[in-house]
Amino acid sequence: MMKEISMHILDVVTNSIRGEANHIKIKIKENHLKDWMVIMIEDNGIGIDKEMLDDIKNPFVTSRTLRKVGLGIPFFNQTCISCNGQLNILSKKGKGTIVIGTMQLSHIDKPPLGNMVTTLTSLITSYKDINIEYYHQVNQNEFDISTLEIKEALGEDVVLNHPKVYIQLKKIIEENITNLYE
Repeated sequence: MMKEISMHILDVVTNSIRGEANHIKIKIKENHLKDWMVIMIEDNGIGIDKEMLDDIKNPFVTSRTLRKVGLGIPFFNQTCISCNGQLNILSKKGKGTIVIGTMQLSHIDKPPLGNMVTTLTSLITSYKDINIEYYHQVNQNEFDISTLEIKEALGEDVVLNHPKVYIQLKKIIEENITNLYE
């Protein structure tokens, strides 16, 4: 199993990109008073056909041609189940996909969120033609960021993977995610 939730998120987003998505929304909601967490990743990619969707949590089912095993979704599913939650995947061929994982925050088996700062910064700066929207809520505190907004603020001439932009973006994301937990 993956040791951090951020790795599950990265795996799902990578699958979205492989599925020709150019707009991906990542939402994380943590409610410590109600003791639950929801992770949602939504894309506008090619979607998943019904036959694949019916078996997608099976580790021996994958759309990849280089290997016969796909462990990302089955691991994410098992993480959710182990933490008194569930993983739901909604998709229609040609209509995109929504992956929703829920879990109990205080469950002893719940992995840490992990390094969302690096995960998010890498996603935003690695794919110039893909819009990434990120929303994170911890109790009443909220943070959101979008590559479209970043590009608008910086102008068309600035590339997001420029080292100075990367460093500044990472600082902004880190500060805002840290503030969520205060």
